[in-house]
Amino acid sequence: MAGKPKLLVVSHVLPFPRNAGQNQRVYFTLAAARTTFHVSFLTAAASAKRDAVRRQLLELCDDAIVLPARYHAGTAARVLHRLVGMGYAAARGLKLSNYVVGALEFTPNRVATALDGRTFDAALFEYWHAYKAADALRSQGIPTVLDMHDILWRSFERQWTRWRFVPAAIKQRYVHAYRAREEEAWRRFDALIAINRQELEYVRPRVPGNVEIFYAPMGTDLDLWPFAPKPADPPRVAYYGGLSSKRNQEGALQCLHAIMPQVWRRYPTVQFWMVGSNPPAFLKALESDPRVRVTGTVENPAEVLRTMTCVLCPWEGAFGFRSRLIEVMALGVPVVATPDAAAGMDLEAGEGILFGASPDDLASATLRLLDDPCLRASQSRSARAQVERKFSLQNTYGRLVTELERWLAVRREGGK
Repeated sequence: MAGKPKLLVVSHVLPFPRNAGQNQRVYFTLAAARTTFHVSFLTAAASAKRDAVRRQLLELCDDAIVLPARYHAGTAARVLHRLVGMGYAAARGLKLSNYVVGALEFTPNRVATALDGRTFDAALFEYWHAYKAADALRSQGIPTVLDMHDILWRSFERQWTRWRFVPAAIKQRYVHAYRAREEEAWRRFDALIAINRQELEYVRPRVPGNVEIFYAPMGTDLDLWPFAPKPADPPRVAYYGGLSSKRNQEGALQCLHAIMPQVWRRYPTVQFWMVGSNPPAFLKALESDPRVRVTGTVENPAEVLRTMTCVLCPWEGAFGFRSRLIEVMALGVPVVATPDAAAGMDLEAGEGILFGASPDDLASATLRLLDDPCLRASQSRSARAQVERKFSLQNTYGRLVTELERWLAVRREGGK
């Protein structure tokens, strides 16, 4: 322990429960980092939960600092801070989360007080929102690293497209403001971690040349997603994703209304499954069609997904990282997806994933799998092999930690 460099992780996202991609990323980052670093974790939680959160964190890291969350200091505080935060966000072209994370929970003074003079060899920030606190640590000579998780202004832009009654000029102004602040924040860190190749190439020319950029895609624990395909009869085709999300609801409905009718014309007994937590009532009502199944929360999604002939992903928007594709492919279940769905993810076409640019193309690829048992079997094996090569924990988070340690060693040797 004494010889390990000290890493501070500052995050409003906890590494549990591991039912969302961002929680899993923090969890796996901590697990990998702890093999090399003495890891301290700084977060905030409601006062009644602080002790429990700290106990759970200490199972994953060496030290845990849990601040009392100001936003969750009671109903009155939450209402007040929400109102203030909405005004803050509207005035700056940001989101409520920027206020809560950067201007309320992890301000420079609050972080400095919590650390109480402790020194670290590096500080890793999850998301860019608390960049001002990173500035304060950097001014003390502590190298700061940002795990981007995503290029957030792109998802912000897509959110604005849903507000059809808002004039285009206002949408453009807010998206431009958010983009400018996010890209400026990137330049305030010593190093960035991109989860997507396209995002890495986007970021590179937008930050100074001395900012290191690491690439660490979303890996997965292959022991939790074993190669175990067991396609059901009659065949099943699925959409997989949390169904409380408006975007995932739209994706599932696109599968049902634009892709499955073409499948059913040739294979009328094929079942369509929506696999995901918290489906709204209007999705559950679709089970009136005996070919449609909406699972809701399942304790072990792998056991359900392994019964599928393929999983559909009609994603639009070339950003982010869809870790659910990796989970499905790890099971040996082929994926049929749009090029956007896997943009920048280093997934090779025809190696467990078939691409289609339109619903017709996606339906055609699905029918190819249904028509040809040999193709299904080969794509199943290729899916698992590709995931093992590229997305195991060792080849993602393990590699990141090794590269981070080397980078810090070079900085120390250079006296930076």
